[in-house]
Amino acid sequence: MNRRFLLILLFFTLFTRPSSAAVFEPSPWVKKTPYSERIGCKLGFGVLNFGTGWTALLFEPTLPGGFWKGLGRGILFTITDTAGGAIHALTFPFPVDIPLPNGGVQFYGKTDK
Repeated sequence: MNRRFLLILLFFTLFTRPSSAAVFEPSPWVKKTPYSERIGCKLGFGVLNFGTGWTALLFEPTLPGGFWKGLGRGILFTITDTAGGAIHALTFPFPVDIPLPNGGVQFYGKTDK
């Protein structure tokens, strides 16, 4: 068989399994109702994760739970957020969700209410 075909088959097997969808929460853009709003939010979500997925490598080791465990999670989240962001951005016209660990990259700002 062709190597490219095997890689594509492996990719779809890993990312389209029903069990992987049950493990991770749906992406935040899934809750949007109109089609135009869903694809716009999916594109933004994909670009955000693709562009800033590498930040997990910096933040995860500083969280409670130990440096080495955080480093492992940081490497895993860097790969999944960056690859998942690229997939979301490239497939934005099709509102099919591929959930990312911890909902992908999330930046929380300080709000005064």
